[in-house]
Amino acid sequence: MGKSKAKNYQQGRPSIPQPAATAPASSALVMKLLASGSQIAPLIAEPAPEWSEDTMTEFLDKLPDGDRSRFQSFIDVFDSLGTRAKEAHDEFKSKEASLAGERASLVADREMLRLEKASFEEAQSRFETESLSLGRDREELLKLRLDLVSAKQELAVREAEIRGGLVLEREGSLAILQEQIAVFERQRDRLPGELAARRQELMDEARKESARLVALAQQHSASLQQRETELALQEVAIQRRQEKVRVEEDVVKTRQRNVQEDARLQAQALLDEKSAILAKHLREIERLRKVVDEQQVELDGVDAIRQVFGDDPQRLLDESESLRAQNKQLDRKVQELLSNQSQDDAKELRTQRDALQQSLDAARGEVFGLRQQEHQWQRSVTERENAETMRVVLEKHKALLGSAVQELRTQVDELIDQGKEGTVFPELTRMDKDLTLRVPTEAAPILSALVGDLQARIAYAERGKQLHFSREVLQLFMGGLAMSRLHVFQGISGTGKTSLATAFCAAIGATCKVVPVQAGWRDRADLIGHYNAFEKRYYEKDTLQALYRAQTEAERDKLHVVLLDEMNLSRPEQYFAEFLSAMEVSEDKRFITLMESRPASGAPVLLKDGRLIRLPSNVWFIGTANHDETTNAFADKTHDRAFVLDLPKHGPVTQKIDRPTNGVTWSFENLMDQFDQARKMHEAHVKKLLGFIDASRLTRVLNDDFGLGWGNRLEQQMIRFMPVVLECGGTEALALDHMLASRMFREGKVTGRHDKRADDLLRVHDALEVLWKEGKLGGIPSSCFEAIERDIQRLERGG
Repeated sequence: MGKSKAKNYQQGRPSIPQPAATAPASSALVMKLLASGSQIAPLIAEPAPEWSEDTMTEFLDKLPDGDRSRFQSFIDVFDSLGTRAKEAHDEFKSKEASLAGERASLVADREMLRLEKASFEEAQSRFETESLSLGRDREELLKLRLDLVSAKQELAVREAEIRGGLVLEREGSLAILQEQIAVFERQRDRLPGELAARRQELMDEARKESARLVALAQQHSASLQQRETELALQEVAIQRRQEKVRVEEDVVKTRQRNVQEDARLQAQALLDEKSAILAKHLREIERLRKVVDEQQVELDGVDAIRQVFGDDPQRLLDESESLRAQNKQLDRKVQELLSNQSQDDAKELRTQRDALQQSLDAARGEVFGLRQQEHQWQRSVTERENAETMRVVLEKHKALLGSAVQELRTQVDELIDQGKEGTVFPELTRMDKDLTLRVPTEAAPILSALVGDLQARIAYAERGKQLHFSREVLQLFMGGLAMSRLHVFQGISGTGKTSLATAFCAAIGATCKVVPVQAGWRDRADLIGHYNAFEKRYYEKDTLQALYRAQTEAERDKLHVVLLDEMNLSRPEQYFAEFLSAMEVSEDKRFITLMESRPASGAPVLLKDGRLIRLPSNVWFIGTANHDETTNAFADKTHDRAFVLDLPKHGPVTQKIDRPTNGVTWSFENLMDQFDQARKMHEAHVKKLLGFIDASRLTRVLNDDFGLGWGNRLEQQMIRFMPVVLECGGTEALALDHMLASRMFREGKVTGRHDKRADDLLRVHDALEVLWKEGKLGGIPSSCFEAIERDIQRLERGG
């Protein structure tokens, strides 16, 4: 990209620099720049830059006119971005005020809904009270019925009394009683209808009131949901605008760096082109000088001829013509003498004639040669004049090219000085300034619930597809995080080696930097960069920037991953050697040397002595590996220090996983604390299990038949690995099977050897089976058995 821009730039620029258009006054540029800085600073709650107007004016006056015009364009863009940032900030404040008003309205609506709910509860209470009143009326009706029965009994008594002689006296009383009974019976018959009507009336009123309150509640609920949705959309829009502003700021910074780099490349390319043209012209001048020298030699020869035969070639021609005329006259005389004299005289005359003819032929040859030399001399004189003219033109052109080259060198030096930004490590120094506010983090779920939460988050981490990794794979992966800072993911294409690393980072809010490994890598400079002594600048590659970012105040509590894609295209034991060695020492000694001496100035604050970078504990290196004819096998030095995970091919997803509703950023310190607690909880049990394995038949078979034993490194890795697998819901069998398969039963150890037979592998198989039964580990060591069976089949095929 940079080269093509440089080429276009060269084609459009004349070979001899021309004066640039008049730039605006320096003071105007300075005022615009200071105004933009003062405008942007309050938006981020930072003081305005303490820029001196005199210093900035002096700096701008020193810029060439062409660069000042380009700088003016940058100031205009910067000023426009400042105005847009302020407008976006004002709009954000306006939306924030509107959002606050909406929230207040939402609170008021919620309060109104609460009051209406209280009113509904009060109406329901009244309904229950009236129901109790109806119950009491029903009890009174029962009492009336009892009174009626009592009255009938009294009537029967009175009838008996009448029959006993008081008939007349009792008849009047009986009539009164019958009337009372009729009244009571009518009241009795009317009361159930009135009670039912009253009850129905109250029920209808209660239903209507309940329906009204429910409808009102639903209406308010829908309104509140709509307002909450609108508010959420507004918040999302505001966040997007903020993100857009931040991205635009990043783009501006990136473009600024790209412009500086492109300018440097263009200037360097133009300088190279002009140097090539100058060299070409110098060669042409040298060739013309040789031609001039040759022509000078020829001219000297012509001058010598002229000195011998005379200065005038025309005179020689005239003498030749005169000799021809004399020859003709002599011929005529010979003819006359032949006719008049004797034979002897004729013979003498013929002799004289022949002598004269030879003289004439010699004179003709000399004339012909002189004519050729004259023609060559004239051509040489013309070429010499042209060469002299060309020499003068080329000398002038050389002088102009020299001044242009000197100007270009000055411009390149200025651009290089501007690109240095006053520091050997520009990107790391920028992080010192930008990454000062700590990113909020939250505690990771407890390990017993962590895998389920992580499985759901990974499933929806990548847009457009659902990733599914089994709980067993994630349990081993979490144990690997506690065990080693170097992971190697193996498997056929499509098993999700890269996706597991990137989706894990996206799921927990970790930073992931993907670094494609190249086949030609040989040392650490290919991975982290190198120092350019000419530019006095360190070319900071992505790995170096990731290591430094992880140590900044902003991101030291986050997890960071450097993903080495296709890490075995080259040999990790070469380009990753210093990292492998650093992982073996204590954390306070894990440093990678960047330079042999401390830079003169501008060293980033987190570099030790300005030249050593720490290998931070919150950084994991995850490498993906394929095994084919284009890749290299891992050496034991790499394999023994890494957590190796063979990813199986994915089957169809049958389990439904709910999408998480919120994003998270796990705290590195909290996760490490949980790993330490798990180790303390299970350390004694793991050591006991290791002691049992050490005394088992399997250990003896591996030692006697294969020359393999348990090292201290493997025991320490088991003590860090197995407790986390257990706390994440895994089993001892799962953890032990994985460690044995990746350490002992890999190619070159137990399997893949040509000095062993199938019987040797069967003895190991039997010893492993006995270990599983005696240790009551449950299940079978499936990974180890698969490796043994695969190698037995290889031996049977004669591979």
